[in-house]
Order: sequence, then structure tokens, then C-alpha cells
Amino acid sequence: MTDLTKELLAEKITRCTEALADLKRYQTIGTLEYLRANPDTYYAVCYRFIAVIESLFDIGQYILADRGQRADSQREIPALLAREKIVTEELAAKGALMYGFRNRLVHAYDTLDDAKVAEYLTDHLVDVEDILKACSVR
Repeated sequence: MTDLTKELLAEKITRCTEALADLKRYQTIGTLEYLRANPDTYYAVCYRFIAVIESLFDIGQYILADRGQRADSQREIPALLAREKIVTEELAAKGALMYGFRNRLVHAYDTLDDAKVAEYLTDHLVDVEDILKACSVR
């Protein structure tokens, strides 16, 4: 891995870690009812999910490139990471679900299910942590 790539990878890991920390702070208050009653918080949570998921996929691309692999789309990244034994098949499946969630956040914002956002905040931050950890210790 070139020094520039290492620097870019470290920057993405830092951004992902920061976005994850923000989401963890929101997790303590982010019930569905709270998010519905506080739209500013809801939109902040949505934005931080976009940032954390995009960072995870960028991290994956850097790691794959270092191994001579290239995903043609973000959708392929989790499976390629599993094939390269960077993440488990289970984490790859969770990463694929995150890809779909990210697409809903970005492309179908006006029809996004706020219950899904609350679910991800409550139940799926550990998935982000696990993927980030697996990619960071490779």
C-alpha cells in the first residue's frame, strides 16, 4: 500500500469512527418516538448514517485495491471483503444490508421509514463497529 493510500485509509477510518461516535451518542436518546418528535435529530442521525456507511465502503475499496481487487460497485464490496477473508460471511451479509439502507437514505429520503432508522440506531451500530474493526486490523 502506498503512503498516500495509507493516509487516505487512515482518514476514512477516522471519519467513520467519528460518525460512529456521534451515532452512539444519539443511540441513548434515539427511540422512534424521540426521532419522530425531534426532526432535527432524526435528520442528523440519517446524515451520520450516510457518512458512516460511505466511509465503510471507501475503507473496503482501499483494502481491496491493496490486494489487487476492485469492486465495480459498492454493492460488491462486502462480498469481496468476505472472499478476501477480511470480514466473515455474516459481516458481509450485514454490510450488504447496510448498502441497501444507505441507498434508502440517499435516494428515497422522502419515503424513508423512520422506524428503520430507529432500528438501525438501536440494533446495528455493533455491525458497523465489527466491520470497521475487521477492516482496521487486517
